[in-house]
Amino acid sequence: MRQKLPGRAGQLLLAVLLLLFAAPSRALELDLPLACAPERDCWIAHHVDHETGPGLRDHACGTLTYDGHDGVDFAVADLAAMEAGVEVVAAARGVVLATRDGELDQRVEERGRQAVAGRECGNGVLLDHGEGWQTQYCHLRRGSVAVRPGDRVAAGTRLGLVGLSGLTSFPHLHFEVRRAGREIDPFTGRPIGEGACGAGGPGLWRPATAAALAYRAVPLTGLGVAERAPERAELDRGEHRAERLGADAPALVVWARGFGLRKGDRWRLRLVDPMGRAVVDQVMEQDRDQAFAIRWAGRRRPETGWPVGRWWAEVEVRRGSERFMLDRPIEIGPPRG
Repeated sequence: MRQKLPGRAGQLLLAVLLLLFAAPSRALELDLPLACAPERDCWIAHHVDHETGPGLRDHACGTLTYDGHDGVDFAVADLAAMEAGVEVVAAARGVVLATRDGELDQRVEERGRQAVAGRECGNGVLLDHGEGWQTQYCHLRRGSVAVRPGDRVAAGTRLGLVGLSGLTSFPHLHFEVRRAGREIDPFTGRPIGEGACGAGGPGLWRPATAAALAYRAVPLTGLGVAERAPERAELDRGEHRAERLGADAPALVVWARGFGLRKGDRWRLRLVDPMGRAVVDQVMEQDRDQAFAIRWAGRRRPETGWPVGRWWAEVEVRRGSERFMLDRPIEIGPPRG
């Protein structure tokens, strides 16, 4: 459960009264809460967990969540993308109830959980949309919060930037929807745990947003080629994403990363040269559940060097009959020496 930002006195009681005694209320309609292109430069890393007991289950009967998760996590590629700036925006018009800023942007593994106790949301914004509806935006970048309590905002108004503050291991926006104090899954429009998974329905997203956020059980969020085995810290910083390497590179290593991996998933990493030959083609089985995973495979440079031209890096993850793929080109040019 995410810690809630402080709100106005009595706001929960007022929301309950509105819910119980007002005329039938409108459903909240939501736009994307950050300025990005889904599946290109942002991805849903975790959905709401609908399993009220032990275990986990997202709205699509899948496992792209973790136990007790009460919002939707929108991840960006890496720290470089975070530093470049990805805007967090109001998903619907409303009034700012509360904000927090000034928390450090630092992975909780480095800072420690105790350091963020009581401030798990990190830098954030809480909006009221009337009739008991609220949205909350967490883990914003330090110094980026652009609104104050009492401000009226329209859908799309900038609230801040995606960051790494609070209880988090990667740069992302944690987005929550609540009504009368109850967490609501925006993909179903229902409170957590209510209704059968996979039942479908309009949810709360506007149609164009819902189409852009089509469910993907394994979001593959990065693919590239390096001259050596990459380290996670380097990938987090946005390194090893070169579009061109030299024919004298000591090795060519294709790497990929993604969310929601489960034991038994099968990775396949390939690197294909300009003649269509697979220089790297390695299959590996996922040996445990991992919310976030990185895999790589490569070859050392032959004595004659690498063929010059356009190469293709490819990653595929298979889960039963499902297949998730990503590919990208890379140019190998003349030796740099």
